[in-house]
Amino acid sequence: MHVPGFAYNPVMLLVEGAIIGFLIALPVGPAAALCIRRSITVGAAAGYMTGLGAALGDAVFGAIAAFGLSFVEAFVARNEGWLRGIGGVVLVIMGWTTMRTRMRTIGDPVSDDREHQVATHFHFASSSFFITVFNPLTVMAFGAAFAGRDLAGVGGSLPDAAILVAGVFCGALGWWAILCTASFALRQHFTGKGILWLNRIAGAIILAFGLVALISLLPLPWRHWARVLELT
Repeated sequence: MHVPGFAYNPVMLLVEGAIIGFLIALPVGPAAALCIRRSITVGAAAGYMTGLGAALGDAVFGAIAAFGLSFVEAFVARNEGWLRGIGGVVLVIMGWTTMRTRMRTIGDPVSDDREHQVATHFHFASSSFFITVFNPLTVMAFGAAFAGRDLAGVGGSLPDAAILVAGVFCGALGWWAILCTASFALRQHFTGKGILWLNRIAGAIILAFGLVALISLLPLPWRHWARVLELT
């Protein structure tokens, strides 16, 4: 069932989905910190796989919003605290681990093993995917974006919804490709202590996001303080 007064055009759906996916992926967060760090310290493939996982996570939430899966949205809203808590704990652990990561050595037989590389690339993609899907704000952002663009009724047509979700994935993946390429281009400037400090900074950013998520679970008047800040 289409939104009254709006005729869905496949090309425009793809373009609008790509723009929405790109803009929602744009804000700097833990996934971006991971992508930048891995692109510089490990290589372009690691950065692209990290971006791929994050883009797949965005596509999942895009599908939830596009297909109007109200029961999933209700589950996310009902269990937002648990999701935020789990995501916060994971980010804290991941951030602390990243800060303590040792530099890779050239010719390491484990890192050069092909089977190990496949498992590692899967880890790169799955970790960023996990970080993205455990952010309950993402599905709300997609819902607001689709509603603002009169795309709320696109889920009535499976092909239209699929095109929109494909656009979201392509747009998000485009941003991650740009970020990874730019980071990899700076790789030559990071050696020795530079990489050590990059690990520390990236880990600190991830750790900070995790701590913020956990602190937000404390029974404090967050909404009241937010309204006060808006009025000042």
